[in-house]
Amino acid sequence: MGKKSKGKGKARKKDRKKAERQAAAMAAAGAELVDGAPAVSEVTDIADARRRRAVDSIELAARLASISTVLQRHLSRTDAGEGLTRARLSALALLVLGGPRTLGDLAAAEHVRPPTMTRLIHAMEADALVTRKRNPDDARSVVIEATSRGVEQLEMGRARQIAPLAETISDLDRTERLQLEEATDLLGRVLRDSTWEPAVPDE
Repeated sequence: MGKKSKGKGKARKKDRKKAERQAAAMAAAGAELVDGAPAVSEVTDIADARRRRAVDSIELAARLASISTVLQRHLSRTDAGEGLTRARLSALALLVLGGPRTLGDLAAAEHVRPPTMTRLIHAMEADALVTRKRNPDDARSVVIEATSRGVEQLEMGRARQIAPLAETISDLDRTERLQLEEATDLLGRVLRDSTWEPAVPDE
Protein backbone atom coordinates (compact mmCIF):
# COMPACT_ATOMS: atom_id res chain seq x y z
CA MET A 1 0.00 0.00 0.00
CA GLY A 2 1.37 3.38 -1.02
CA LYS A 3 1.82 6.42 1.16
CA LYS A 4 -1.22 8.11 -0.42
CA SER A 5 -3.46 5.13 0.42
CA LYS A 6 -2.23 5.07 4.00
CA GLY A 7 -2.83 8.83 4.31
CA LYS A 8 -6.39 8.48 3.01
CA GLY A 9 -7.03 5.61 5.40
CA LYS A 10 -5.90 7.66 8.40
CA ALA A 11 -8.02 10.61 7.28
CA ARG A 12 -11.11 8.41 6.91
CA LYS A 13 -10.49 6.88 10.34
CA LYS A 14 -10.12 10.36 11.88
CA ASP A 15 -13.32 11.55 10.19
CA ARG A 16 -15.19 8.45 11.38
CA LYS A 17 -14.13 9.03 14.99
CA LYS A 18 -15.13 12.68 14.77
CA ALA A 19 -18.54 11.69 13.39
CA GLU A 20 -18.97 9.16 16.20
CA ARG A 21 -18.18 11.77 18.83
CA GLN A 22 -20.60 14.22 17.22
CA ALA A 23 -23.33 11.60 17.03
CA ALA A 24 -22.85 10.72 20.69
CA ALA A 25 -23.04 14.36 21.70
CA MET A 26 -26.15 14.95 19.62
CA ALA A 27 -27.79 11.81 21.00
CA ALA A 28 -27.09 13.00 24.53
CA ALA A 29 -28.73 16.28 23.61
CA GLY A 30 -31.81 14.45 22.38
CA ALA A 31 -31.13 14.68 18.64
CA GLU A 32 -32.54 12.04 16.30
CA LEU A 33 -29.93 9.88 14.59
CA VAL A 34 -30.26 8.80 10.95
CA ASP A 35 -28.02 5.86 10.00
CA GLY A 36 -25.87 6.60 13.05
CA ALA A 37 -25.55 10.32 12.26
CA PRO A 38 -27.58 13.27 13.50
CA ALA A 39 -30.40 14.34 11.23
CA VAL A 40 -29.77 17.62 9.43
CA SER A 41 -32.99 19.10 10.85
CA GLU A 42 -31.92 18.20 14.39
CA VAL A 43 -28.52 19.83 13.91
CA THR A 44 -30.21 22.96 12.62
CA ASP A 45 -32.74 22.98 15.48
CA ILE A 46 -30.03 22.70 18.13
CA ALA A 47 -27.96 25.44 16.49
CA ASP A 48 -31.05 27.65 16.32
CA ALA A 49 -31.81 26.94 19.97
CA ARG A 50 -28.29 28.00 20.96
CA ARG A 51 -28.66 31.23 18.99
CA ARG A 52 -32.06 31.87 20.59
CA ARG A 53 -30.59 31.39 24.06
CA ALA A 54 -27.88 33.97 23.32
CA VAL A 55 -30.39 36.44 21.88
CA ASP A 56 -32.82 35.83 24.74
CA SER A 57 -30.12 36.71 27.27
CA ILE A 58 -29.41 40.01 25.52
CA GLU A 59 -33.09 40.85 25.19
CA LEU A 60 -33.75 39.93 28.82
CA ALA A 61 -30.85 42.11 30.02
CA ALA A 62 -32.20 45.01 27.93
CA ARG A 63 -35.69 44.56 29.38
CA LEU A 64 -34.34 44.45 32.93
CA ALA A 65 -32.32 47.62 32.35
CA SER A 66 -35.40 49.34 30.92
CA ILE A 67 -37.58 48.25 33.84
CA SER A 68 -34.94 49.46 36.28
CA THR A 69 -34.94 52.88 34.64
CA VAL A 70 -38.73 53.12 34.75
CA LEU A 71 -38.84 51.95 38.37
CA GLN A 72 -36.21 54.47 39.43
CA ARG A 73 -38.10 57.22 37.62
CA HIS A 74 -41.32 56.37 39.44
CA LEU A 75 -39.57 56.21 42.82
CA SER A 76 -37.83 59.53 42.27
CA ARG A 77 -41.15 61.22 41.49
CA THR A 78 -42.42 60.52 45.01
CA ASP A 79 -41.44 63.17 47.51
CA ALA A 80 -39.53 61.59 50.40
CA GLY A 81 -40.70 64.40 52.67
CA GLU A 82 -38.83 66.23 55.44
CA GLY A 83 -36.72 68.10 52.89
CA LEU A 84 -35.07 64.90 51.70
CA THR A 85 -34.06 65.55 48.13
CA ARG A 86 -32.94 62.72 45.91
CA ALA A 87 -29.30 63.70 46.49
CA ARG A 88 -29.72 63.73 50.27
CA LEU A 89 -31.56 60.42 50.26
CA SER A 90 -28.87 58.78 48.15
CA ALA A 91 -26.01 60.09 50.33
CA LEU A 92 -27.79 59.02 53.50
CA ALA A 93 -28.38 55.54 52.08
CA LEU A 94 -24.66 55.20 51.37
CA LEU A 95 -23.73 56.26 54.90
CA VAL A 96 -26.38 54.21 56.71
CA LEU A 97 -25.97 51.03 54.68
CA GLY A 98 -22.25 51.28 53.95
CA GLY A 99 -20.96 53.01 57.07
CA PRO A 100 -18.93 56.23 57.50
CA ARG A 101 -17.03 57.49 54.46
CA THR A 102 -14.70 60.29 53.60
CA LEU A 103 -16.08 63.17 51.60
CA GLY A 104 -13.97 62.09 48.64
CA ASP A 105 -15.37 58.55 48.81
CA LEU A 106 -18.91 59.92 48.90
CA ALA A 107 -18.26 62.15 45.90
CA ALA A 108 -16.80 59.24 43.93
CA ALA A 109 -19.70 56.93 44.84
CA GLU A 110 -22.26 59.55 43.80
CA HIS A 111 -20.31 60.50 40.65
CA VAL A 112 -20.17 64.19 41.56
CA ARG A 113 -17.32 66.65 42.04
CA PRO A 114 -15.95 67.06 45.60
CA PRO A 115 -17.14 70.72 45.83
CA THR A 116 -20.68 69.58 45.03
CA MET A 117 -20.55 66.94 47.75
CA THR A 118 -19.04 69.45 50.19
CA ARG A 119 -22.03 71.77 49.73
CA LEU A 120 -24.45 68.88 50.16
CA ILE A 121 -22.77 67.65 53.37
CA HIS A 122 -22.70 71.18 54.83
CA ALA A 123 -26.47 71.48 54.28
CA MET A 124 -27.09 68.02 55.75
CA GLU A 125 -24.92 68.89 58.78
CA ALA A 126 -27.03 72.00 59.34
CA ASP A 127 -30.12 69.77 59.48
CA ALA A 128 -28.38 67.31 61.85
CA LEU A 129 -28.58 64.46 59.35
CA VAL A 130 -24.83 63.78 59.31
CA THR A 131 -21.83 64.57 61.43
CA ARG A 132 -18.07 64.50 61.03
CA LYS A 133 -15.69 62.45 63.12
CA ARG A 134 -12.01 61.65 63.10
CA ASN A 135 -11.02 58.96 60.64
CA PRO A 136 -9.88 55.94 62.70
CA ASP A 137 -7.59 54.90 59.86
CA ASP A 138 -6.05 58.34 59.30
CA ALA A 139 -5.95 60.90 62.11
CA ARG A 140 -5.30 63.67 59.58
CA SER A 141 -8.70 63.27 57.92
CA VAL A 142 -12.35 63.00 58.90
CA VAL A 143 -15.22 60.78 57.82
CA ILE A 144 -18.89 61.60 57.39
CA GLU A 145 -21.34 59.60 59.51
CA ALA A 146 -25.14 59.50 59.56
CA THR A 147 -26.72 60.67 62.82
CA SER A 148 -29.62 58.91 64.52
CA ARG A 149 -31.86 61.59 63.03
CA GLY A 150 -30.38 60.85 59.61
CA VAL A 151 -31.10 57.12 60.00
CA GLU A 152 -34.67 57.88 61.06
CA GLN A 153 -35.22 60.27 58.17
CA LEU A 154 -33.83 57.74 55.69
CA GLU A 155 -36.20 55.03 56.91
CA MET A 156 -39.18 57.39 56.78
CA GLY A 157 -38.18 58.73 53.38
CA ARG A 158 -37.71 55.30 51.86
CA ALA A 159 -41.04 54.10 53.28
CA ARG A 160 -42.73 57.14 51.76
CA GLN A 161 -41.06 56.57 48.40
CA ILE A 162 -41.94 52.90 48.04
CA ALA A 163 -45.51 53.24 49.36
CA PRO A 164 -47.08 53.64 45.87
CA LEU A 165 -45.10 50.64 44.59
CA ALA A 166 -46.15 48.55 47.60
CA GLU A 167 -49.79 49.47 46.95
CA THR A 168 -49.47 48.39 43.32
CA ILE A 169 -47.92 45.07 44.35
CA SER A 170 -50.73 44.49 46.85
CA ASP A 171 -53.19 44.53 43.94
CA LEU A 172 -51.55 41.44 42.45
CA ASP A 173 -53.02 38.05 43.23
CA ARG A 174 -51.12 35.58 45.42
CA THR A 175 -49.60 33.68 42.49
CA GLU A 176 -48.31 36.87 40.86
CA ARG A 177 -46.81 38.10 44.13
CA LEU A 178 -45.02 34.78 44.61
CA GLN A 179 -43.70 34.98 41.04
CA LEU A 180 -42.50 38.52 41.63
CA GLU A 181 -40.83 37.49 44.89
CA GLU A 182 -39.02 34.60 43.19
CA ALA A 183 -37.92 36.82 40.31
CA THR A 184 -36.68 39.45 42.78
CA ASP A 185 -34.71 36.85 44.74
CA LEU A 186 -33.19 35.52 41.52
CA LEU A 187 -32.24 38.98 40.29
CA GLY A 188 -30.70 39.79 43.67
CA ARG A 189 -28.58 36.64 43.50
CA VAL A 190 -27.48 37.40 39.94
CA LEU A 191 -26.43 40.91 40.93
CA ARG A 192 -24.58 39.70 44.04
CA ASP A 193 -22.72 36.95 42.16
CA SER A 194 -21.85 39.10 39.14
CA THR A 195 -18.40 40.68 38.97
CA TRP A 196 -19.71 43.34 36.57
CA GLU A 197 -16.35 43.45 34.83
CA PRO A 198 -16.50 45.58 31.67
CA ALA A 199 -16.05 43.67 28.44
CA VAL A 200 -12.58 43.97 26.97
CA PRO A 201 -12.56 44.15 23.16
CA ASP A 202 -10.47 41.63 21.30
CA GLU A 203 -7.23 42.98 19.98
